[in-house]
Amino acid sequence: MTRAPQETQLETCESEHLQHDASVYGSLQRQLTPHLTVHRILPQRAIRMIGPWCFLDHFGPVAPANYRQFDVPPHPHIGLQTITWLLSGQLLHQDSLGYEQSLRSGQLNLMTAGRGITHAEVADNDPDQPLHGLQLWRALPPEHEQTEPRFDHYQQVPKFSLGDCTATLICGTYATEQRRWNSPALSFSPSMAMLLQTPRTTAVELHLDRDFEYGIYVVSGQLETLEKTTRAHQLISLGSNRQHVVLEFAADTQILVLGGEAFEQPVKMWWNFVSASQQRVEQAQQDWDAGHERFGKVVQYQTKKGN
Repeated sequence: MTRAPQETQLETCESEHLQHDASVYGSLQRQLTPHLTVHRILPQRAIRMIGPWCFLDHFGPVAPANYRQFDVPPHPHIGLQTITWLLSGQLLHQDSLGYEQSLRSGQLNLMTAGRGITHAEVADNDPDQPLHGLQLWRALPPEHEQTEPRFDHYQQVPKFSLGDCTATLICGTYATEQRRWNSPALSFSPSMAMLLQTPRTTAVELHLDRDFEYGIYVVSGQLETLEKTTRAHQLISLGSNRQHVVLEFAADTQILVLGGEAFEQPVKMWWNFVSASQQRVEQAQQDWDAGHERFGKVVQYQTKKGN
């Protein structure tokens, strides 16, 4: 997806590089389409980045009748990976590399922008479930910013039990006492993203990596941890230098756990461009405005009728 056209201020996103007391942050609402409101969790003024994660949107749910004409037209990216995860509904990814890929709940679309790519996202076929999902951006380390763009689709990722919770490991690794789970998702830096969901009131001890910064976003329900209450559409930032944390779930709660090693230097974000170099971000905007070949064309894209 894309940030709204008016979101073109240059932002500096950086890691905190330290342990701190747990802090809870609300999300900000953004209108992406007439029917689609997103909750913007990252970046915001109070918290810009968690490890390499510099962007998190929670979109929907939107009734099927209201997203049959869903249409995010071709737009560019550099210097990041986009991770699209659907909780329900169906979308179609199209990009300038020639890929056209349907996405359903439980599947993962991962696009590595590298030096430049263009993509579009539209409603797929005739949807019969609400559109509801998450999109994350993971900044590429400076040494990989200019990598060749690519697109990867994963039909499934690891799913396992943590106590009374079902865990879905979208990216990275997670070690239980029984085994180490590894997501097949391509990564350029140490990081992880994992969903935890439970229908009942329960408590789980989550194992953490001391070198990772962590944040937990509550998709639905309510979470108690570190003497803080975090409700739906809120994020609790844990900082780093922790080995474990006890999570107490209310019934029917779903959370997203994000973690990763802190970036050594801040990254710049302008519209859909991310880079450690402001000059590289500015050059990308100039190239896009000039129709430069680096971004290619999404030849499969046709605008939805009625938009």
